[in-house]
Amino acid sequence: MRLVVTRDDYFAAALDVLATRGHGALKIGSLCTAIGVTTGSFYHYFGSWDGFVEELLADWEQEKTQRIFALAAAEPDRVARVRKIKKLALTLPHEAETAIRAWGHTNPIVARVQRRVDQERLDAVRSVVLGVVPNRREAEQLAVMGISLLVGLQQWRSPVDRKELARVLDDYEQLVISRATVLAG
Repeated sequence: MRLVVTRDDYFAAALDVLATRGHGALKIGSLCTAIGVTTGSFYHYFGSWDGFVEELLADWEQEKTQRIFALAAAEPDRVARVRKIKKLALTLPHEAETAIRAWGHTNPIVARVQRRVDQERLDAVRSVVLGVVPNRREAEQLAVMGISLLVGLQQWRSPVDRKELARVLDDYEQLVISRATVLAG
């Protein structure tokens, strides 16, 4: 048994279980076994299963959405910001996100967070695209396309082929940048 674990250890183990075995396998026992602790440790940190789920989803939203977009927004060059957001999108835990989306079909709390994350991601991509494509309607359409590409590949390919996703996002990046060139030229 491990002597010291953190909330982050639980969250990493949960994302791994989600990615490899799906939301149905995400249980207190499987988490504790994965990180080598007793269930007492789990209850010490989270109090209950619902407490854990809320904290897991909050961490996922913060780390895999808000932090990523803050890093992209910190890029001063508008075109480099498009490249940065694409690069960061490749680092997402795609299989775990697929499982979270499936979990949301049976759990209203997960569904609510998933919808909020989708909206945050759409808003952030729109903001990045608007930096290079000033036409609001076109930027909105490109933002929807970007999110659709990401979610679509996550849902369609399991496991996600990282190289294929990179190629698709490279093409998307070029489309966005080409629209900036067309509008500027």
